[in-house]
Amino acid sequence: MAPPKEARFGPFVLGPRVGRRRDLELHRATFFGPEGPPRDTLLRRTRPCADGANEAVLEQAQHYALLQHTHIASVIDFGSLEGRTYVATERVIGHNLLRVLGRCGQKKLGFPTDVALYVMQCILRALERAHRLTTDRYPQGFVHGDLCHTNVLVSMQGDVRISDFGLALASTRRRTPRGINIGFGRGYSCYLSPEQCRGEPASPASDIFQAGIVLYELVTGHVLFGSSKEPTLIDRVAGGVYPVPLERYRPDLHPDLRAIILKALAARPEDRFADTKAFLKAIHLLVERVQVELDALFAQRLMGTLFKAPQSAQRQ
Repeated sequence: MAPPKEARFGPFVLGPRVGRRRDLELHRATFFGPEGPPRDTLLRRTRPCADGANEAVLEQAQHYALLQHTHIASVIDFGSLEGRTYVATERVIGHNLLRVLGRCGQKKLGFPTDVALYVMQCILRALERAHRLTTDRYPQGFVHGDLCHTNVLVSMQGDVRISDFGLALASTRRRTPRGINIGFGRGYSCYLSPEQCRGEPASPASDIFQAGIVLYELVTGHVLFGSSKEPTLIDRVAGGVYPVPLERYRPDLHPDLRAIILKALAARPEDRFADTKAFLKAIHLLVERVQVELDALFAQRLMGTLFKAPQSAQRQ
């Protein structure tokens, strides 16, 4: 029997499809560029039915490709082929935070607070780099706009990278009259800032709010915004009517960390941290006060504990 023919897309040999996000489908793929050896990538390309998304995704990809940072998943290639826009980023050998949290739940382990602060430190440094990239299109700085657990990647060595900068903002499907995407359950709408829920453009302050959600969910192990009725959820968040039940889930939480999370999740942008540097400074002051160390080694140990291969697999 002849082996199956390789599926190709321009310079890519496609592997399995690993997800679908709004107007984009995701594949593992090998990139055969004009120089250097083949590279493992995560390829996002617009779906055939994604009317109007091609130009928007291409514009966001052009900005995303300018971001070079230790904690940002680098863009390997982007462009348009066969009537579809694509963005390929480096493939991180590890798992996204959603999978990590899920494995913690399966093993009945809490996510270590020191590792949560380390992850947040990496996220904020990546956002700081993006927010410094100002253009005519983004005079306040390039924003992520969709910071959530699926876009934060942790390698088996404990390195942290953020992916998908700006790509959610390019989606055109299922928008409300306010211009907000809905219809994806526990995804995009559960990480929107109040001003985004009101239909205002995403800003660096929106990224700070979304980082606050990620930090809250890491230290509590619970979703902050969850609702089976997304329009109801969006209305609540838009009006600033949302509890942050830290006392319920983490009564032992250090009061300074509680204050950091609440400030990041303030309903009004002006009541949040002024920028990512201020957010990061507050974390470092806390770390000095409680005398803990933020190190990739602790994240590496956690990943090894959560995703240790079975003995049979180790021998292969």
